[in-house]
Amino acid sequence: MTLAKKILDFKLAFVGTLDSLMEKIATKIFNYPQNLGMPITPNYSEQDLSVLDYISKLPEHQTRFPSPPNPTTLSQVFFGNYPLMFRIDRTFYEHKSEGFYNFYIPNYKNTFFLPDWLSQWLQLTFDISVDTTPLEIIQQSIFLGLICFFFLLEFRMKLYWFLSINPYTRPWIYLIGLTDWIQDFMAGLSPVVFGVDLSAPLLLGIVGKMADTLNHLVFTMPFLPSEGQPGKMMIDDKLKDVVLYRYLPSLWYTNPIPDSLREFWYNERMDIYNFMKKNYSHLEIDFLPNRILKEIYEQHHLTTPLATHNVEQIPTNLICHTLHSSNLSVFEIINNLIT
Repeated sequence: MTLAKKILDFKLAFVGTLDSLMEKIATKIFNYPQNLGMPITPNYSEQDLSVLDYISKLPEHQTRFPSPPNPTTLSQVFFGNYPLMFRIDRTFYEHKSEGFYNFYIPNYKNTFFLPDWLSQWLQLTFDISVDTTPLEIIQQSIFLGLICFFFLLEFRMKLYWFLSINPYTRPWIYLIGLTDWIQDFMAGLSPVVFGVDLSAPLLLGIVGKMADTLNHLVFTMPFLPSEGQPGKMMIDDKLKDVVLYRYLPSLWYTNPIPDSLREFWYNERMDIYNFMKKNYSHLEIDFLPNRILKEIYEQHHLTTPLATHNVEQIPTNLICHTLHSSNLSVFEIINNLIT
């Protein structure tokens, strides 16, 4: 028997012994083979599988970062295009049964929304309803800030190519102060491959991904994001997947409708007020503005004390005696007797 044969027999014996030992441990401690352990993939129900299959067939919202070179002015020829966002637009429409504040958005697999709790907090705290311009301004500002920071990082990397430039002298020191703090943080987290520090390209990728992701963020005010319903619509003579938001927003039922919106209905769009009153009056929602409700309450409050008392319970002889003994009117006398 050769030495190679003996080594092979020893390997087989060692593997067999190890296999037997692991089987005994699994049988006595982990109830093997009844307990097969954790599954490799989760067990999806038929409904989950249908949802995953539906999402996989959706198109992607195509964007490009940075913006494609398409100069239209002489300044853009030398300095590049102004960075633009490729936002997913909301398309509002009116319907005689669905109402006036319905809208739809194209359904993409990479679309994402705010959480319901955050969307609700923004609407209730900052009185944001149909007009999402303040949120879009913030979104655009963050996008531009990330792009500016991206180009600063890119220019900082290019300084390594010019050995004659000392980056720790003015004016380059200001650029170092703006960018090196995050590079120092990433240096301890990113790997080093063949002596090359990958923190700078990884950082550029992260910043670019964050800026590009803002293109896929959609605000659904006055609805909550979870109120959207997938559907199909004919757009440009093509049947496309969309997400529909229609009927009455849930926040308008659980919380008061913004007073500015009710003022707009009452003063300029009575057709919207009439529609809301006709279709949702059974929900006991206030569709009148606060000033009108206040006037109605004050008028009701002034007339309630006399109406709520039973005048028949006042003795007739007392009323007649008071009439003969004074020059007051009947209503003034009754009011004095009640009070």
